[in-house]
Order: sequence, then structure tokens, then C-alpha cells
Amino acid sequence: MRKMLVAVLGPCGAVAAATIGFIWWERGAPPGFNPTPHPVTVSSINRENRGVRIRGTAHYEVRLRQKMEDGSVYYIFPLMKAEDTLGREIKVLVRAERMPDAMTTYEDMEVDGLARPPGTKVGPKTRESLLDGGYHFAEGYVLVEAFAIRD
Repeated sequence: MRKMLVAVLGPCGAVAAATIGFIWWERGAPPGFNPTPHPVTVSSINRENRGVRIRGTAHYEVRLRQKMEDGSVYYIFPLMKAEDTLGREIKVLVRAERMPDAMTTYEDMEVDGLARPPGTKVGPKTRESLLDGGYHFAEGYVLVEAFAIRD
């Protein structure tokens, strides 16, 4: 009986440990927790970062709203160097639950979030909308999924 339990629970435990380990490695924190944000700049951020604290100017010229199948809504916008309202090269794209004010075009802010490759969270329609709005993407641009936004 004991051997049978070990034979069944051993592989299940190994799979669970491997899954938790992968999520921890990929996010920089255990499942259910956010990684500690470390200060980076718009020009120094890269896809190897995990928890970041980044300061810059949000561009809301192209207003993008993303509704997920579970009903959650996200707003996507480029974040440029602080006080840069003329830049058009996107190095950082922010995905946040906070809706930008309808009357605001640019906003200086500090974002705590998880930096990662954009993957499927930035689809072709999002890219096309930003390209049509006069922006272009830097090679290796980063998506920051915001935990908190401070003005």
C-alpha cells in the first residue's frame, strides 16, 4: 500500500514542484505574488527584467482597450522617457487595469509591474493600431503588466 502511494503521489508531487518552480522562475516570484520592483529606465529595460519600477510619460494618443474572455478589461499605452511627448519609438508598452482619463493625452507616471516579452498579449490589431497612430516598435520592446501606477 505504501509503495503504491509513493508510486502515485511521487510523480504528482514532482509535476507540481516543477510547475511552481517554472512559474516562480518566469515571474520572479512564487505563484500568487508579485516580484519586488527594481528601478529601471525606459532606455535600460529589457526582457530579462522581471519586477520593475519605471518612470516615464504615457502616450494616450492611440487609445487601446483590451477585453478578455473572462470579462477583465485592460488599457494599453506606450511609455516614453520622462517628459518625451514627441517620441514615436515604442520601447515600453504598458498594460494596466486603470482607465486613462478621457481628457488626457500625455501623463507623467511611475509604474510598478512585471516586464516580459509581449507574446500573445499584444496582438496584430494592437500593433496595427499603434503603427497607424504614427508609432513604431523598437527591436526587443517590452510589455510591462502594471501592478500599481503612481502619478
